[in-house]
Amino acid sequence: MDEIKLEKTKILVRQLLLYFIDFHRVILPLFDKARFYRIPFKAYDKFREDDKIKFSKDWYRLKRAGFVKEYIKDKEKYIELTPKGQKQLKWFLIDELKISKPNEWDKKWRLVIFDIPNDKKVARNILRDKLNHLGFLKLQESVYVYPFECFAEIDLLRNLYFVKPYVQYLVADRIETEINLIENFYDSGLLKEK
Repeated sequence: MDEIKLEKTKILVRQLLLYFIDFHRVILPLFDKARFYRIPFKAYDKFREDDKIKFSKDWYRLKRAGFVKEYIKDKEKYIELTPKGQKQLKWFLIDELKISKPNEWDKKWRLVIFDIPNDKKVARNILRDKLNHLGFLKLQESVYVYPFECFAEIDLLRNLYFVKPYVQYLVADRIETEINLIENFYDSGLLKEK
């Protein structure tokens, strides 16, 4: 029984936290650090109208769990993600991140190069893990390569962890050791024979 409740709470948290993303994709520049985790309560009106009783219960559960808080500023009621909610939202976004593959490879390489300082070591490790998980190959210690367009995904990751100044995205026509890369990407199934 407790597992079912936990799963239901996870789904609810995910829905509400991702709603912050949807709202900001339309209204505000993506990942404005100062405003990203806060939206006016009235922005939830459409979401709440579907099932007010369920929404109220779920909202109470989120507040009690410490993911969100409410406050009033300039006569406007706001909903804000707490640091705990912000952390959970980042994990949801990272977990959901995928790169779509076109039918044909354009024969170009996408390189992600980073030099992230030690005070941001956690973000650096998460970036490395996610690049590996997405199918990137490590070319050198902080240089990863991928055969398909993925600027939006990399931009999301570097903005999400506030490491944009330390991460570069490059597109190259040729890499000296690309024959090995091509073989590795074929072996992994990312590239396919025509």
